[in-house]
Amino acid sequence: MWRYAVPALTSMAFLVLMLAPLPISLPAMPHLALMAVLVWAMLQPALMAPWVAFCIGALADLLFGQPVGVNATLFAMATGTMRLAGQMFGRHGSLFDWLLVAAVLLGFALLTGPLMALAGRPTTVLPLLWQWLTSVAAWPLVVRLCAAIQRKLAASAPHWRHG
Repeated sequence: MWRYAVPALTSMAFLVLMLAPLPISLPAMPHLALMAVLVWAMLQPALMAPWVAFCIGALADLLFGQPVGVNATLFAMATGTMRLAGQMFGRHGSLFDWLLVAAVLLGFALLTGPLMALAGRPTTVLPLLWQWLTSVAAWPLVVRLCAAIQRKLAASAPHWRHG
């Protein structure tokens, strides 16, 4: 039964990892938590429902000191987009996934600014675009790690559903 919490727990672990300081002056930390949510929305859509993504996003808002609801709303929207894309396009290659995620992450970055301004904390788009760029570059690593976790779960529990 604990296996059903693995996608959410993995995403929260990535969220905590994002709190690690980087030894550079640019805001270059990829959005690891959002990417983990998106990977699990593709691998196990039933276990990464938009409401789960909303809760992870709300935790991100609290941990990062952002207005509560910004990440929560965008995580849920991004998850819904990935689930919709999965229904519309079915199974596809990793390059398609990468391009789709790049578009979803760009939408996330471009919507973060207006939502932050709406919450009374305007932010410039440049740091968000840096984060988008590093996130797109880090996508294959996040996919590989989450897929390895998925394979281990599948090997340890024959009834574990794939997708």
